[in-house]
Order: sequence, then C-alpha cells, then structure tokens
Amino acid sequence: MKNYTNHINSKVWLLAIVVVISIIVVAACTDKPSGFKPRAIGSPGELLVVMEDDHWNTCAGQELKALLKDEFPALPQEEAIFKKTRIAYKQFERHFRTYRNVLLVSIKEDESSNRVEYRRQEWAIGQSVAKVIARSPEELASLLKQKWPRIKGFFHQGDINSMADSYHKIYQPEAVMHVQNNYPFTMYFPKGFHLKKSEGHFSWFDAQRLGSQLGIFVYQCSLDSLRDFNAQTLLSFRNNLLRNQVPGENIGSFMTTEEHFPVSIKRTKFADRQWTELRGLWKVSGDFMGGPFIDYFYEDEENNQLVMLSGYVYAPAKPKKAIYMREVEAVLKTLEVN
Repeated sequence: MKNYTNHINSKVWLLAIVVVISIIVVAACTDKPSGFKPRAIGSPGELLVVMEDDHWNTCAGQELKALLKDEFPALPQEEAIFKKTRIAYKQFERHFRTYRNVLLVSIKEDESSNRVEYRRQEWAIGQSVAKVIARSPEELASLLKQKWPRIKGFFHQGDINSMADSYHKIYQPEAVMHVQNNYPFTMYFPKGFHLKKSEGHFSWFDAQRLGSQLGIFVYQCSLDSLRDFNAQTLLSFRNNLLRNQVPGENIGSFMTTEEHFPVSIKRTKFADRQWTELRGLWKVSGDFMGGPFIDYFYEDEENNQLVMLSGYVYAPAKPKKAIYMREVEAVLKTLEVN
C-alpha cells in the first residue's frame, strides 16, 4: 500500500510540475505581440472610411463624399463602386481594424509633406489599407482629388485579388481541367461553374443561380485573324465571335455588343502580361436579354496567337450587379501561364 501511495504522489507531483511550466510558458508568450492575423471581414466593394467628424464637414470631407459616389463602370443601372461606412478615429478599434478595405484620412499640420500610403494585410489577411495625410483641409481636398483614381483602383484590385485567391483554393475541378487540357494556361472557377459549350478553341462556361447567370468565354486563335489592335477592330472581332458561338433562345438570335452604350478601353496587367480591357453592355439580338461584360485581349506575338477572355452577367431581377462583375473579373484574373 505504501509503494502504491508513493506512486500516486509521484504522478501528482509530476502533473503539478507540468502545469506550472505550462503556465510560465503561456505567460511568457502573452508578453510578446502575436503574429496571428484574422481574415478580413466585409464583402468586396465595402469601404470603411476613418475620418474625424470635424474634418468630414470641411471642404475635404465634401470632396471625399463626392468621390465616393463614383459609379462602378459599365453597368446598366447606376451603382456606386463602394458601399461606405464612416467612423471617427476613436471608434477605430476591435473588429473595425479587420475590415477588408480601410481608408484612413487625417489632417496633421506638422507633417512635412502630403502623401498617400498603401498597405496590404495591415491588421488582417486579405485587407487593403490606404492612409491619406495632408497638412490642411484645402490640401487634403486637392490630394484626394489628385490621387483618387489610384486609391479607387487599389481597393478594387485588392478585392479582385482576394476573390481570385479564394478560387485557387476551392474550385470546380472539371472546368479547371478543361482549360488546362485545351489551352496553354490555367484558370480557376468557383464552385457552380460548368462547361456549357466547347468548339475548337472556344469554350463557354456558366454558373446558373437563382435569378442570375454568370458566364465566361475563353478563346484562342491566330493573330492573323485580327487586322489591327484597336477598339473598333476588337469590337468587330468580339461581335463576329459571339454571333457564331453564342446563340440566343429564339431562332436566329445571338449575343452581341450593345452599340448605344459606350465601351471603355484601357491597358492593364495581370499574369505578367499586358492586356487590353474592354467594358460595356451586351445584348441578345432578336431577344430582350442583356447585361454588363468585361473582355481581355492578349497579343502573343511570339507564338502568333490572340487570347480572348470574357466575362458577362445576366441578372435582370438583381438591382445590384457590381458584385457579380467583380466575381467574373476575378475568375479571369486567376489565369496562370502553364
């Protein structure tokens, strides 16, 4: 009995020592800042503006309010590019610091210069933070107006990158495999996208949802089929392709570009390549269907190939379409050259 009791006591002492050591280790760790960062909260397109009440009511605040009304490009209905929430600096703590997009605006008279600082992953994973600092309300208003295109693009691209990263992790394997097997690149599609049509070097993917349809076109052909690389030529090329490959539900109907709405064109870069971007509205000739689209064209001169990536949205019952356009843009920008 004595030996048994001694054995129990030894176990108790050993357990006590382990507990004490664990407490010391935990206490030591809590004295150091944690490297853990939570995932950013909020949906793509949501923007948290941190600006003092006094400054919000100055000329700088008025300028920022006007800028925040900028519309998302090429939608059939007006929709602001950002859904904003505004708070003062004293409120900027706890969960507010983990917002997906944060715009910090401040006036500091003793600063040596006016500037905008851009940060990714500042307090959370997938977060974009822009800090706008100026010495007076007048200088702040001028700085905001001057830098707004870049600030706006910074937040938009952060949203697209975050969405594209998520598609790399959870994707529709059959759609990904089809692109890998038929093109010299890979694209990642979120769950729900399926191959609708494949003919030659043209592939059509779509995702049917309640009250909406998201579509992706992938096409590759010889550069010789394109005379010049300008807006008018690309639009003609696009319309010819859609007429031949994307029929409507009615006999003789087909998808085309809405010619009564301006189509924007610009140069952009992703996947280490320079692309030409088109944004506008599509319609179905011979039917009452339409919506927004985005196209990317790449001239692969080394291999004499033209690559066209296109995304479109059909959501007649949805008043807000920007979130869907962000989704198809993010799919296109998952492209990786094999």
